[in-house]
Order: sequence, then C-alpha cells, then structure tokens
Amino acid sequence: MTAPEKGRIEFPCPWEMRIIASGDRASFVRRDLAALLEEDGQAPWVADGAASAGGKYVAFRLTFTARDRAHLERLGRAVASIPGVKMLI
Repeated sequence: MTAPEKGRIEFPCPWEMRIIASGDRASFVRRDLAALLEEDGQAPWVADGAASAGGKYVAFRLTFTARDRAHLERLGRAVASIPGVKMLI
C-alpha cells in the first residue's frame, strides 16, 4: 500500500465546517445545523464560536463524518441554504 498523495482527502473522514451567521438568527441557525446532522444520521455536534463585538455576527463549528465528496458538497449546500448563514469557511 502506498502513502496517499499530499493534499488528497481519504473518505470517510472527519470534517469541520466553520459557519458565520447573523447574530439575530443565531439560535435558529444553531437549531437548523443540529437538525441537518440528525437528518443525515449523525450526532448533532455544533460548537459555539466567537461573536463579533457588536453581536452582529456569530460563529459556529459543525463537525461530522464526510462519507465522500458528493456527501460533503451536499451538506455544504444545505448549510449555505439555512436562513441567517452568511459564510462557510
């Protein structure tokens, strides 16, 4: 067996998305992120991150197991479509 190429992703693998959301929608975004993972059959692991000084934006970390590239892309699109989500990192 040869070593994987540098930068190549071996699936399944743990994956983390960082999400920036509107502060006024934070509780709804958190709820929807957890529901998305539950619907996908995964533990709803959503961690709170920092909030902007004025509270206009909040950050979340979403951790899950990516089964393959299509699964990763599908979850990314689903997260991006949640009302209040501004950016995925």
